[in-house]
Amino acid sequence: MTVVPALRTVGQMRQGDHLLLGYDTDEERDTVLAAFLLDGLASGQRGLVLPPADIPAGVALSFLEAHGCRVDEEIATGRLCVDPQLAVPEGLWDLDEAIRREARRAVGDGFLGLRVCTEVLRAQAGKGLKTLHDSELLLDPVFASLPVLGICQYDRRVFDEAELVPIAGLHHGRVGADAVWRDELLAITRTFAPPGLALAGEVDESNVTAVARALHTETARARARTAGGAHIRLDLRELHFIDVGALRLLVFTALGLYASGGTLVLTGVAAHVQRVMRVAGWDRVPGLRFEPSGEPP
Repeated sequence: MTVVPALRTVGQMRQGDHLLLGYDTDEERDTVLAAFLLDGLASGQRGLVLPPADIPAGVALSFLEAHGCRVDEEIATGRLCVDPQLAVPEGLWDLDEAIRREARRAVGDGFLGLRVCTEVLRAQAGKGLKTLHDSELLLDPVFASLPVLGICQYDRRVFDEAELVPIAGLHHGRVGADAVWRDELLAITRTFAPPGLALAGEVDESNVTAVARALHTETARARARTAGGAHIRLDLRELHFIDVGALRLLVFTALGLYASGGTLVLTGVAAHVQRVMRVAGWDRVPGLRFEPSGEPP
């Protein structure tokens, strides 16, 4: 039986990690890679991007500008680099040698290590993905012996999950976006397909402000994505407890979204929470919508 590697966030990555990113949207890919590369800059490591096409470095790294990175300056100082390694048909065959060479070069230039991210296209994978499997196998000794950590990106709109499971087994794990918030009770994470937030754990007066902050940020992000009203999806399937104060926050947020043509969509709401909201009349609040959870309240 194939074992699916555990998911780690970008902030949990350590030297030697060789992780797989299976992404559903360009926003998800850019969010993960921005955190990965910017963490490297803060840690004294060089960032290396191996795109699937021979494009200018500034264009390949332009997504970092939205995160406050001065891309041109970082390229000029050698802290960020783009290599067209994967732009040629044989790029995968000697990928291990290319990363080994660049890791040694980074150390020789005074950096504390190398962070590398690669975007794999289906056309490069070879019949039955054999080329891809062989290439990934050759990478393991490189990550084990040098100060390098990396992310291999696979677009799930091109590679299906049945293909990614065995490929993930050639990595040390899968990587996902950092949590928006995490304490001993609650984890708030971004979702990308569909876009929104997921809450796991418990929400009470000790962390409700973190939920409010996350909803505010997500509202701004949703409004930037569309010219119409902001529509936010909140996944509560892993939420075990939410107090009345936090439920009032959700109602307040829904009313604010409704005033500008938007909605707050709650999915996976526990049956007992639905009962509380129904008794309080909050299930009829304009702008608040429930997605079926499969369990009647």
